Amino acid sequence: MRIRTHIAVSVDGFIASPDGLPVILTAPDFESGVSHGLPDLVADCGAVMMGRTTFEQAVGSSHWPWPYLRVFVLTSRPLPEGTPSDVVAADDPATLLRLMREADIDGDVHLVGGQRTIEAFRDIGALDEFGVVVMPILLGSGVRLTPEKSERQQLLLTTSRTFPDGSVEHLYAVLDDEDRS
Repeated sequence: MRIRTHIAVSVDGFIASPDGLPVILTAPDFESGVSHGLPDLVADCGAVMMGRTTFEQAVGSSHWPWPYLRVFVLTSRPLPEGTPSDVVAADDPATLLRLMREADIDGDVHLVGGQRTIEAFRDIGALDEFGVVVMPILLGSGVRLTPEKSERQQLLLTTSRTFPDGSVEHLYAVLDDEDRS
């Protein structure tokens, strides 16, 4: 089981506009779950993990985005009304990671979400692949990919590809201290 991100980022390093609009939504040909490499990622996944903010948006949508995946949520509050009964939640990343391992997931885990959720799993060394789709736009301000003063992380590029709109997907293996030596 590998934990993998796949997040869109502007050329100047922002994942969302100042008002919270994800940068992927700036792509004129973006189709949720269909474009920008997401189908390839999800094909290898047996679960999806996210923070509460992302999860609340999914529960409130007209269709459940992960009908065939196990769902894990990082949250310190009770899950909202309408949450499917098989969703697993925990209030800290180490506990959620343990619950995912105990669940014997068939495949990888797609870490969906923003800066705080990604950083929480980076902090405990649980992120295996860092996937970014660099969008051909400069936002100038907004939510950065990493928080101010976050720890340095060495990455190893494994693949890159360009999409028709000019965005570029880079997949990186996350190196730990042993890999760096």
